Amino acid sequence: MRKVGILPNARKDTHYSATKRLVSFLLKEGCIPMLNESLGHIKEFRDYCVKEEILYKESEFLIALGGDGTMLSCGKKASKYGTPLLGINLGHLGFLTDGGKEGMEASVKNVLLGNYKLEKRMMLQSEINSSKEGKRVAIALNEVSIARGSMVDVGVYINDEFIDNFFGDGILVSTPTGSTAYNLAAGGPILKSDADIVAITPICPHMLHSRSIVIGASDIIMLKVNRYTRQKIFAVIDGQNNCTLETGDTIIIKKSKFYAGIIKTGDLGFYDVLRDKMQVGGGR
Repeated sequence: MRKVGILPNARKDTHYSATKRLVSFLLKEGCIPMLNESLGHIKEFRDYCVKEEILYKESEFLIALGGDGTMLSCGKKASKYGTPLLGINLGHLGFLTDGGKEGMEASVKNVLLGNYKLEKRMMLQSEINSSKEGKRVAIALNEVSIARGSMVDVGVYINDEFIDNFFGDGILVSTPTGSTAYNLAAGGPILKSDADIVAITPICPHMLHSRSIVIGASDIIMLKVNRYTRQKIFAVIDGQNNCTLETGDTIIIKKSKFYAGIIKTGDLGFYDVLRDKMQVGGGR
């Protein structure tokens, strides 16, 4: 029997109503639903709970119930096993999700029938060298940034070549997937989701000439903290603080060997979704 994982966001799936619907639907379709063992206390889920590694590794595909934040956290875990992810939007924008709660059974049915497209989304690997917290390696689906808390002077290097020093609220390195998130809010360019490129965008720069830079995904980027003022600054991975940084600390960023597999069952293209989600023009 086909195994299908369900990954609900408890804050958005109130009383797990959508999850319960999906469990019932998958059983009717002759599939085995699988959920994280942390949900074993819920009667309807008890017989289908497994360890997280099994959930991600053995599922034919995973259904994430939430928004883009849920897709980010689940997508990074799923990428290590090559397991694709279908997103059901219970949140706000939902750039990465396939559809909403109302039509989720139809979306899942399409995947079971093979009527879908699989998008391979590039990710970034970051090596964070923190003098306080040591060396850390993390992957990002959206962006890696030095941000939050104070003004910071960051040196940017590409393939060991010095580009410039940027002074402002921080700097971020974005994938095409992340280009419509923090990067867009910071004034960066929108990158087509399947493009093999990366954007480097200053955050609120205090320099008239500061602009985003678009480079090839095969390039290696180094961000170096030259100095900062007042409060702490952080290495931030997909919106989550990873560790604190000090003067002289670096982040080395390159294309990850992993991809996030995002399932789409609709016929809307990248620009259709962009118009719809950003409410630009006459989206269909």
